[in-house]
Amino acid sequence: MSHHHGSKHGGHGHHAHGGSERPAHLFWTKRRLAVVAVIALLAMGIFVVLSACEQGPQPKGPAQVVGGKVMDKPEGAKAAGVPMPASPSAASPGAAAAPGQQAGSYAVSGPDGDQTVIEVGGLTLPKPMTWVWTQPTMQFRALQYAVPAIGVNSPAAELVFSVFPGGDGGPIGANLDRWAGQFREGEGMAAGKRGEREVAGLKVSTIESTGAYMGMGAAAPRPGYMQLGAIVQAPGRNVFIKLVGPQATVESNRAAFEAMVAGMQAK
Repeated sequence: MSHHHGSKHGGHGHHAHGGSERPAHLFWTKRRLAVVAVIALLAMGIFVVLSACEQGPQPKGPAQVVGGKVMDKPEGAKAAGVPMPASPSAASPGAAAAPGQQAGSYAVSGPDGDQTVIEVGGLTLPKPMTWVWTQPTMQFRALQYAVPAIGVNSPAAELVFSVFPGGDGGPIGANLDRWAGQFREGEGMAAGKRGEREVAGLKVSTIESTGAYMGMGAAAPRPGYMQLGAIVQAPGRNVFIKLVGPQATVESNRAAFEAMVAGMQAK
């Protein structure tokens, strides 16, 4: 009887031991699976991030700022109508000549030269000391002076010289027509005076106009203006000369303008 009881006890003890190990085995198995799953998810996440970095846009250099706008590509700037900067070696056609440089291959007076002589386009012309050299403000202007009024209370006028090699400036008659068309009287073009003379062996075409002036860049006509103009036809170039400003100022400098043209010498 005692043996039989021990066998039952032993069997019962074996059964209890097997039952206590099985849950622990399952616990460790599930824990391993969870760890593997976490590692797999981390690896997948790293792979996705690396792939996105490789396929994303490549780093760009500093964007170019042109005309106050940021442009990534020159094509974009051109499409937006923004002027692209010229290369350092590129010249600006028709740009005004700086002091001491050339205009039409001829020397040009500067602010520090002889204040009684104008030199431009291969010509020398006398001038009053009161006419002051100023930096040309527009293209195609080789030389520019501020001309103050004489004996009257009136704003200064502007004396401008342009030099055009060959026939670059266009026909003489067409330019005189354009100058005349800038002055209006009522609803039509102001009446003007034209003439021709010869000075120092060169043909000079002249024009005089008064009225409301509508010059380049003007927002509205400026009444009470006057111009005295001359186009000198020299060998291989034409030199345009125009004095424009309030009528009282130009009239007070008429004699000096006429003396300048009459005293012209060609080199």
